[in-house]
Amino acid sequence: MLTVAALVLAGCGGGSGGGGEKTGTATRPVATAGAAGDAEVTGKLPPGAVGPVDTAEEAAEGPAATEASPEAEANGPRSSGELEGSDRSQATAAVREYVAALDRGDAGRVCALIAPGGIDLGELPRRHGGCRGSLGASIGTRPSGGGPAWRRTQIVEMKPEALSAGRARITATVTHRFSDRKYVSVEDDVIYLERAGGSWLIAKPSATLYRAVGYAQPPLRAFAPPAGW
Repeated sequence: MLTVAALVLAGCGGGSGGGGEKTGTATRPVATAGAAGDAEVTGKLPPGAVGPVDTAEEAAEGPAATEASPEAEANGPRSSGELEGSDRSQATAAVREYVAALDRGDAGRVCALIAPGGIDLGELPRRHGGCRGSLGASIGTRPSGGGPAWRRTQIVEMKPEALSAGRARITATVTHRFSDRKYVSVEDDVIYLERAGGSWLIAKPSATLYRAVGYAQPPLRAFAPPAGW
């Protein structure tokens, strides 16, 4: 499990929370998906983008801080460098499709892109059979305590890293749109992937999925590596 300090590295932020948002126009250069499926084209975050808010730092002040292990490696699994070649293009394509499927509300596709056993259905706000039914019923729900519902997410930059054999981590800068809001919120999502046969699968739900199913703030475990990594 990551330490709380390590979770700050994820830069997790976003805009579904109310009172701790940092506002302002974000104009830092970012990269958008190029023709080869990599993050190559320089661009900017949309005017009026808000964030990021350090979700991990806020969560560390509450009971959730006990989820972090002080003995854990500061950055989780060690990176062996940038993910390259066909692994890079396939892994980034899997992340883009994962986000696009959430945007479409295509629960079946999201479930297929997540490794078997990677999603705990008990974490979803609505249960309706298996993964497809439960996730389909949960996408777009409002947070239980009130607040705007997630509507869609767009990837603006990805940083793919190789971990141990057959494992990777992609830090993605994303923008979220919520109901009842005219601006977008900026967040850095941390997505872990593992190779299964000739494909890359999402190892477990990331912060974007938690946003999509009505979590006002992604839990700390969204940014931590899968158990046993």
